Amino acid sequence: MTTPTLHLPPPVLERLAAGGGGATAVQLLQQIQVSRNLLLIRHLLDRWPGDARRRVDLVTALDRARAADPDRFRQVVGAPAVAAWAAILGRAVDRDRADPADFEQFATLAMVACARCGVDASAEVATRDGAVSLPGVGTATVDGPTATVAAAGHRLTVRGTASTIEASTVDGPGWQAVRYLTGSENGPGIRLALDDLDPYRHGHHAPPAPRLAPAEVAEWQRVFAATWTLLTRRIPERAEELAAGLRVLIPLHTDSRAARSATIRHVFGAFGLTRPTSAPDFAVTLVHEFQHSKLSALLDVVPLTDPDDDGRYFAPWRTDARPLAGLLQGVYAFIGVADTWRALIPDDPTATARFAEARLQADHGLAAIERSGVERPGAVTPTGRAFLDHLRQTADRLLAEPVPEPIDRAARKALDDLRTAWIARNGTPS
Repeated sequence: MTTPTLHLPPPVLERLAAGGGGATAVQLLQQIQVSRNLLLIRHLLDRWPGDARRRVDLVTALDRARAADPDRFRQVVGAPAVAAWAAILGRAVDRDRADPADFEQFATLAMVACARCGVDASAEVATRDGAVSLPGVGTATVDGPTATVAAAGHRLTVRGTASTIEASTVDGPGWQAVRYLTGSENGPGIRLALDDLDPYRHGHHAPPAPRLAPAEVAEWQRVFAATWTLLTRRIPERAEELAAGLRVLIPLHTDSRAARSATIRHVFGAFGLTRPTSAPDFAVTLVHEFQHSKLSALLDVVPLTDPDDDGRYFAPWRTDARPLAGLLQGVYAFIGVADTWRALIPDDPTATARFAEARLQADHGLAAIERSGVERPGAVTPTGRAFLDHLRQTADRLLAEPVPEPIDRAARKALDDLRTAWIARNGTPS
């Protein structure tokens, strides 16, 4: 499998550095992720633990799919589920802890790609607890330790010892389908997988939720539809970015009323979250986590900070000390958060206060990174310094937005109180 090398043109990098980027930049980041995933897959195939002939057959099937329909092939290989599997297994391989059963996902990936690209093929796979996971499609439960996954005429079937299951967009006997959230009002449409099935969807700070009841899926759809209407009406440029690059939401388990969300570094276009209760909160969460996805994808090809910098810094949104790269991730996210709350001021009575807080958090976090580049030579790369200059311009524009003086004063007091708590816990910041 050949892997193209992609780069970010300077104008695209500048738009991303300003905190946005637009749909074109997001699509380029997605293309880079396809190349990254292919490199990871090739790394895994070099360490294939099973029959060499089977490996060749699966690679041949995948290459046939790529030749038949390159665009659909890229959609399959660039999917978040593929990135998650390849990264998790890759780490295990590098530590000599890989489970041979995890390599079976390559066989099902190849068959999914063949079905999407209109190539007929079949492969025998080992089941895991009687289940066969088809990444991005669903899960089949069959009898027996092995099953045959077949692609024919853009359709997928899974045949066990005594039953054959056809993959579908809806649940059926022995079959659970990946379900979707949709939004389509006043702007770009979007279709997001609500993935509560994939075996590699873990790695967030809360475990993934088990299969959701239909009523819970309907509630996700209700809130998401209202959220998408809000985004396309109030902040269409963010909606266009999300439509271009966000692909999967992973419901997280929660045992409290606290909202949670998290993006995994190596999985572009997906994040885990508990269901938000309001459209404004959902909108801000989408933008917040997608900011992390964009920056993580950018960092795959453009280093902005020195990975060996050992400084620990005050992040104006938490009380633990953060490394420089983590501080930059937070600043980039809070630029998006502040921008979104600003746009939602007409729709949410708390938006002004939350905008005032978020813009100060972004400003003070960014100032700490700027100081680090002066006080710790080499902590920020030359490209990183240019990136920070563009980010500073956006932060300053947000700071220039007028807010009522009592709200601004309350936001500054909250920041001072957090800094005091941080120093009591960690001492003087780097």
